[in-house]
Amino acid sequence: VIRLNGAELMDKWGGDSEDECLEFIRQAADCGVDLLSITVGWQESPNSSIGRDVPPGHWNYLAARAKKELPGLPIAFGVRLPDPVMANQCIADGEFDFWEVCRPLLADPELIHKAADGRLNETRKCIGSLNCLSRMFRDLPYNCTVNPMLGHEVEPEYNISPAAVKKRVMIIGAGPAGLECAMAAHKRGHKVVIFEKSESIGGALRGYANHDIANPEELRSLLTHYEVMIKKLGIEVRLGTEAAPKMMRALTHEVDAVVLATGARTDMVDLPIPEEGAPLVDAMDAALNRVEIQPKVAVLGGGKIGLTLAESLAQTGHEVTIIEPGFRIAQDCSPTWKWRHKQWVDDLGIETLTSTRTLAITKEGVEVENAQGETCMIEAGTVIAAGPVVPNQDLWMDFQWLADELHGAGDTNVARDLTQAIHEGYQLGCRI
Repeated sequence: VIRLNGAELMDKWGGDSEDECLEFIRQAADCGVDLLSITVGWQESPNSSIGRDVPPGHWNYLAARAKKELPGLPIAFGVRLPDPVMANQCIADGEFDFWEVCRPLLADPELIHKAADGRLNETRKCIGSLNCLSRMFRDLPYNCTVNPMLGHEVEPEYNISPAAVKKRVMIIGAGPAGLECAMAAHKRGHKVVIFEKSESIGGALRGYANHDIANPEELRSLLTHYEVMIKKLGIEVRLGTEAAPKMMRALTHEVDAVVLATGARTDMVDLPIPEEGAPLVDAMDAALNRVEIQPKVAVLGGGKIGLTLAESLAQTGHEVTIIEPGFRIAQDCSPTWKWRHKQWVDDLGIETLTSTRTLAITKEGVEVENAQGETCMIEAGTVIAAGPVVPNQDLWMDFQWLADELHGAGDTNVARDLTQAIHEGYQLGCRI
């Protein structure tokens, strides 16, 4: 068995073209190999090959081309092919012979069993976040954004085991951290109730998934997974219910543990006080389409939240300027996505002002000062506050004396990313 590239993605820099890659495949066949595994790309390539920004099935033509050229040679393929239904159809159509499942099995080790049992709606799909790749390139053990057990399967603290004492658990916030905690705690035998102030589960993930220009459907698949599993497990979710301390005080005699999974928020305190009538809006309100966005937009903050909104708006025709006080944009993005965001910013014509301080927010837009002390006005009909992002910890003191146990999970501890929210929520659910 030999693995060869169907495309190196390096031909612009002197690497082999797709035709030259096919010639290597012919030579391998002539040498009598028993099976050929086709892959795509090199880590040095600046082109995407396996991330969420590449559509599922995008590279299937490479396997089909090799199979047509060499019909007698068994071919295995799975690059950016996370869907077992698509893979099954490709095999039936004769495009290749074996599906190399790869990362989808890291995301959900039970994928094949769920497919066989007709339970694909319960699957945790690989969302192409490339957390696995980011860690590998830094000599760290693999882990997976959506599978917190990966790499820790033999460690008792990562496994769901029956609770020694069954407790009544109140979880405040139905984002990924709260939902993961709820599912793990429920499976251990605890009675769990989730309180969510909005009318749907998902938290910030729901809003920002809608603005993901790579592949929003893959992020939404995680929301679908939670909806399916919460219903299947029978976990009570009280939507449209804000966890006001006065109301909760009447319920806490029925509760043994409270988990705050209230996420993060934009810290408006660090921004200049806006002029009356200034078009300043919160990033979450923009993400959930609660506000009307004008054609000219200034985004305060060049982290992943600001970038996600800026890219989405620019793609739909808005004129966008990102104002970032730091030295560069994308500083809180994972290593394998930093360059993608920078490339999108260039491709979409988004103006970025780094090392730039916001002086004033007015009806006309944003007055800024750069590192050289020069000031100017950025015209904007909408100003989106997308940073700095801080933990939403308003309820910590309120609940300190209302329950035997008080825990935090995800961004309510430290504002970070989806991976940490899922992992922390799960781990907390395993140990309550």
